[in-house]
Amino acid sequence: MARIKIEGMEAVTKELNRIRDAQAPAINRAIEDSVKFGEKAAVDAIFNKYGFNSKSYVENLISYSVDPRNLKGFVTARYRSSSLTRFASGKKRIGKNGRSRADGHIIRSLRNEPHWFKGTFTFIGRNGNFVMYERHRGEKWRTFKQAKDKGIKAKYGPSVLQAFRGVEEDIEPPIIKHLRERYGHHASR
Repeated sequence: MARIKIEGMEAVTKELNRIRDAQAPAINRAIEDSVKFGEKAAVDAIFNKYGFNSKSYVENLISYSVDPRNLKGFVTARYRSSSLTRFASGKKRIGKNGRSRADGHIIRSLRNEPHWFKGTFTFIGRNGNFVMYERHRGEKWRTFKQAKDKGIKAKYGPSVLQAFRGVEEDIEPPIIKHLRERYGHHASR
């Protein structure tokens, strides 16, 4: 086996490091701009696809960070399931005496795809948040309340992270385009 000796590799390594160090600030600024753009694109895509009642709820649970040493950016979302009340609007009906009364909820976990849950009701849970339960036909309040204590679970919808995973393929191409544009802008300065 023959060995080949190459002279000047230290100089090549130094030159590559110099080029990298010269481009790192432009790359960092492009990554930071793109991560901010990605966060906003994710919030808009999630709110447009999923039926969250409040856009600010989604905005508060998505964040971004940039690691300038490794030239990386991250967009993260909360994994905890969202209460089904985040997707619900109350439904009313006219009772026998002519008064309006609650008749469950219309749930839109996906926007423009409503589902009527007739036996749902909400109340304030232990943590001070609204919780939704569903009572089926024939169940009385007292027996349901006792059963709830024995392990009937509250109703939950998708978490913001699950929604983020549902839209990430849709928002990836615009983020890549934005990254290229921002790098071209910062590198030309």
